Amino acid sequence: MDQQLSYQNKEAKQANEDFSSGVVIMAKICSVIFHPLLLLLYSFIILAWCNPYLFGRSKFSDVFADKINSILLIWLLIFSFLVPLLAVLMMKGLGLIKDLVMSDKTDRIGPYIIVGLLYIVIFMNMKNNSAIPLEMAIFSLGATIGIFAAFVINLFSKISMHTVGMGGFLAMMMICVGHSISNNDFILILAVIAAGLVGSSRLIMGAHEPNEIYGGYAIGFLAQFVALSYLAG
Repeated sequence: MDQQLSYQNKEAKQANEDFSSGVVIMAKICSVIFHPLLLLLYSFIILAWCNPYLFGRSKFSDVFADKINSILLIWLLIFSFLVPLLAVLMMKGLGLIKDLVMSDKTDRIGPYIIVGLLYIVIFMNMKNNSAIPLEMAIFSLGATIGIFAAFVINLFSKISMHTVGMGGFLAMMMICVGHSISNNDFILILAVIAAGLVGSSRLIMGAHEPNEIYGGYAIGFLAQFVALSYLAG
């Protein structure tokens, strides 16, 4: 295990040496902006932009003026991002994981379980709340399926959680655009570009091998359509 981690660290160091410091910094920024824990929140906002009628409003600017939608946004921020982040920081402080990057796949087991359980809570609350659009329940279920699929794969082989997230995000944007009240095709184009940038960033940083990147895209994308078939089929 130590030899594997040492090899991975050597690969990351070599990747950093192959690219200029500016490129590596941009890759790190891209990885942070499109962190998997933020994507469900982004999807909520973009869905409201594409079709505010799903939230009981005629304009995007009115969606979050509504108290219920504002509370939902804050609740989603807390449970899909802040609580998982705090849990990982606590695990690092207690020495349960070696580092926040989690280069060793065994370090990812605990965070996968914690995040997966939190996303189950998110899904159940969205599914049982008639005020929340069905699309958000689909997104949260797809994210949950993606997390647990990645968890199982991680037991045997490392996979990129960033690209699992971006594969799911791309599928979510397809659903958003498909339910849009106006022409928002540019959102899908931007999502494809963002997915490509994230995958490239993970390679530039030496965090993953190409097969781990492509596998992540496939898992995340398929997970969303499994959720769509289950809830809307």
